[in-house]
Amino acid sequence: MTRGSTPVDSGRVLAMRDDQRHRGPDSDGLYAETTVALGFNRLAIIDLSPAANQPMRSDDGSVVLIFNGEIYNFQDLRARLQGLGRTFRTRSDTEVILEGYRQWGPDVFPMLHGMFAIALWDAGARRLHLVRDRFGKKPIFYSDRNGEVVFASELHALLRGLSSRPEVDPGAIPLYLVYRVVPGTTSIFRGVQKVPPATCLTFDAQGARAWRYFRPSFAVKRPRSEAETLEELEPLLRDAVRRRLISDVPLGAFLSGGVDSSIVTAFMAAEGGRVRTFTVSMPSAGIDEGPYARLVARHLGTDHNDLAIEPHTSEILPRLVWHYGEPFADSSAVPSYYVSEAARRDVTVALNGDGGDESFTGYHWHLAARCADVYRGLVPGPLRQALAPLAPPLARAGPGPARALGKFLIRWGNRDPRRAPWIWGLSPEADLDGLLDPAFAKTLSLRLDQSAQEAYATADGAEELDRALALGLETYLPDDLLVKMDIASMAHSLEARSPLLDHRVVELMATVPGDLKMKRLEPKHLLKKLASRFVPPSVIYRRKQGFAIPVAEWLRGPLWPATERILTGPRLKQRGILNGERIAALLREHAAGADHQAILWTLLWLELWFRMFVDGDLTRDQTLDEVA
Repeated sequence: MTRGSTPVDSGRVLAMRDDQRHRGPDSDGLYAETTVALGFNRLAIIDLSPAANQPMRSDDGSVVLIFNGEIYNFQDLRARLQGLGRTFRTRSDTEVILEGYRQWGPDVFPMLHGMFAIALWDAGARRLHLVRDRFGKKPIFYSDRNGEVVFASELHALLRGLSSRPEVDPGAIPLYLVYRVVPGTTSIFRGVQKVPPATCLTFDAQGARAWRYFRPSFAVKRPRSEAETLEELEPLLRDAVRRRLISDVPLGAFLSGGVDSSIVTAFMAAEGGRVRTFTVSMPSAGIDEGPYARLVARHLGTDHNDLAIEPHTSEILPRLVWHYGEPFADSSAVPSYYVSEAARRDVTVALNGDGGDESFTGYHWHLAARCADVYRGLVPGPLRQALAPLAPPLARAGPGPARALGKFLIRWGNRDPRRAPWIWGLSPEADLDGLLDPAFAKTLSLRLDQSAQEAYATADGAEELDRALALGLETYLPDDLLVKMDIASMAHSLEARSPLLDHRVVELMATVPGDLKMKRLEPKHLLKKLASRFVPPSVIYRRKQGFAIPVAEWLRGPLWPATERILTGPRLKQRGILNGERIAALLREHAAGADHQAILWTLLWLELWFRMFVDGDLTRDQTLDEVA
């Protein structure tokens, strides 16, 4: 979209569209007028007819829509609109958004239950609305500069639509080193931003304005027993799963054998029909959840696919760098990519267990936050103040209980929003110590993730656990986990649906007190209690296993030659961003047995990103061994 009368270059829009063909291989379309052009690639899920293709225009041509995702209550909204006299040409959820906007205007967006990235052109008002779902499952990158608004689902596609390549934002580098992703609404490039979750961003001739339509509240706790909570939770989860089974194409589920994916699969099986389930193991990498997944599959009678694969990280890492578009060092992107590839051979839609940790207290920082609530309840304020000066020296002690206590007191002993980024990021002092080139570091004013500080400071719950949960929903979930799954699945034209992220479930759990959510400090107590009704307890009450890869061993083994060459080469030093001597020392220490996997993987991805998106001499089809 251009402001004023400057024509849009449709050729650039077509290049952007074609760059994202993997997100929608079933059809493509283009809407273009003088100052607006919308391109779309469709992954057909509901109403496979050509009439449901996008961009979709209203009968009178006043509204044009493109939309990535699914609306799970579209049938309810459709019936309501029909009662108001609206007629429909298709069975699609896309047309429900279109007609809903014609009926209610922007007020329709909070009515939508689902995952979505919407671009809606209101031709009569000459306005463009960009709208993102409540938790940020579907991405939107955008640039608003020089009188031109450009947007896309993926960053590499957005770059094709810009009249000139933007500069790298130096301030994003330390953020990436701390969080392993570029967090918040900023991006790795200056002038390129992300539409925040639960936000409608509107552009017109006067400028841009945003309004947020959803934020879960932790303020009001409803007194209820455990049995009453489970009685309310079970039908809600069943309905969340049921609504995500609406599809005109084959559908299945990721099954890891953990509590989250197991309860989703159990409720799928209860709806009738044999569920297709998929588990990927990497025996050589030491990743094998097959026994637990097979136990659940046998118990539920699913059509189970247990796929053992050999990861070829050297081959797919450049491909992943291209797909993610900006530095993204969550190593579980690798197995997520492989399980999506495997599932896509049989299905087009896969349900998963994403969101279970976020609402039901599955992370280590949730346990720390709950301990902080107990600590504050047992230790009077004056004594807590007296203990505070002891925290720093304890934290510097050698490994052991004293050090753990010191770190706990620093991070959780007082409510300081400046500490918030540490909850899911790592200590900036530890992560950045010596990594940045001194001259480069002097040009920066280190800014921690502002969105994390704001989320922590504005969380309306009284408990520290509430603040940690709110922070995860605002930052770690949309910045890392949902990015990982969206890109990994859509790289293979697979749609991933997350019933546990139904906003009604999140809202219900926000009203449950911490001592019930984490009873006797048991993470995910309520979800485990419910799941144990349908899945063998031996699966539910086992040690949590993340979807990780043995990065440390790979960086000493098959990836070592390329990693050492890339991270000690002249190109990295010439950028003047990172301290080559410090990196060389980390490599030597890691080779000798120290564990620097997290930072070395982070640095490797960053340098590959520079070579692909700044230098322009690395392609997604190259292998790591071919990188000079």
